[in-house]
Amino acid sequence: MTAITVHTQAELDAALTNPARTSSTHEIIIDSPAGVWLTVVDDHGYDIHACGSSSVHACGSSSVRAGGSSAVHARGSSTVHAFGS
Repeated sequence: MTAITVHTQAELDAALTNPARTSSTHEIIIDSPAGVWLTVVDDHGYDIHACGSSSVHACGSSSVRAGGSSAVHARGSSTVHAFGS
């Protein structure tokens, strides 16, 4: 399985709506700089992982797995799986 790593909201938006998605790409890794919040409204069937010091707003029907020192705010039907600190 291959993963796409993103650092900005523009990269995340492009990855989530990528029309060239292959059957082996199921994971998006968010590795944004500390203090930069990215928003996931719909995970589009991807496994979303926040790592490092990433900060993510999860809303709509998104699911985010957070590790390291990541922070996730969730609302709506979102779910968060957290581990690390």
